[in-house]
This record gives sequence, structure tokens and C-alpha cells, in this order.
Amino acid sequence: MSRLLGLLGMAFFAAFSSAALTGCGGPGGLAAIPAPPGGEYRVNTGDTLKITVQDLDAASGDYTVDDSGAISLPMVKQIDVRGLTFREIGSKVEDQYRSAGILNAPVVNVQPAALRPFYVLGEVNRPGEFTYRQGMTVLAAVSAAGGYTYRADSGEVEVTRNIDGREVVGKADETTLVMPGDRIRVYERWF
Repeated sequence: MSRLLGLLGMAFFAAFSSAALTGCGGPGGLAAIPAPPGGEYRVNTGDTLKITVQDLDAASGDYTVDDSGAISLPMVKQIDVRGLTFREIGSKVEDQYRSAGILNAPVVNVQPAALRPFYVLGEVNRPGEFTYRQGMTVLAAVSAAGGYTYRADSGEVEVTRNIDGREVVGKADETTLVMPGDRIRVYERWF
């Protein structure tokens, strides 16, 4: 009987140890994070846009996309911009000023002023929030966070990304492109 209890205890310890190591050892069983969709960047909540309206200085300026996905321009109603490219936003603003009878042939230029920040957590020297720059990779993001600590598992990291309104978690390597709003977690290595 005591031998049976001993064997059961060892089996329980082995199963518990295996489960604990699997849960703490990094992104192991996750699929790779989906690559950013090809084509132009699509605006989302928190992005700041620099909008220039020719011949209407009062409307030119920086506008931040609010929680509802809209910006509010002078003399026209709120304009929904979430999910649109910079060109599509420019066309939409032109249509608003034309249909309101404010400008006959508006010319609008839309550029990014500041895109949403990204976050680096875990085994880096300075975890926190960082300014996004187009074309950044995971390696550049980790470098912005002061590099890996001596305990870091630098082989793979976990990335949480908002895709089509839902959070997707996947693993990434140092060459994976970072997107605005990404949360990058660097895990501790075990050996």
C-alpha cells in the first residue's frame, strides 16, 4: 500500500512539475503571430493624424482618433476614420467639406503625427511604453526597452496584437514586424 502511495505521489509530482514548467517557460505552444496585413496602414483609436486642408487654415491641425473611432473637424460633423488608410481619410474629409458647401474643390492631405505606442514587458532592462516607428522589428522594440536581461529567453517572445477588433496572441522572433498597440512579452529562460 505504501509503495502504491509512493508511486502515486511521484506521478503527481511529475505531472505537476511538467505543467508548471510548460505554463511558465514562454510562448512554447503558441502559433506564430499573424503578419501585419499587406498594404497601407489602417488607422485606429489613439492614433494622431496631421490633417492639412488647403485654403482652410482653421481646419488644419492634429486630430486624435477617439474611442468611437472618429475625429471631429471644425465646421463638419464627426468623421469615422477607424480602419481607413490615410488616403481614404483624406477623401472622406474632402467629401464632408464639399457636401457641406464649405469648399468647392477641397484638397486634403493626411499624414501620421503619432501612431499608438507599443509595450515591452518581462525580461528586458526597461519595460514600458514606447513610441512606434514604421518598420520596427521585435529586435528594435527590445533594444528600445534597454535590451534583454541576463535571464531572458531571447529565442522567442509572445506578442499580443489587436486584429479586426479582437486580441490575438502568438509567438514571434527578432525579425517579426511590430505594429502600433502590440504588447511584447519576453519570458525568462529556464537553463
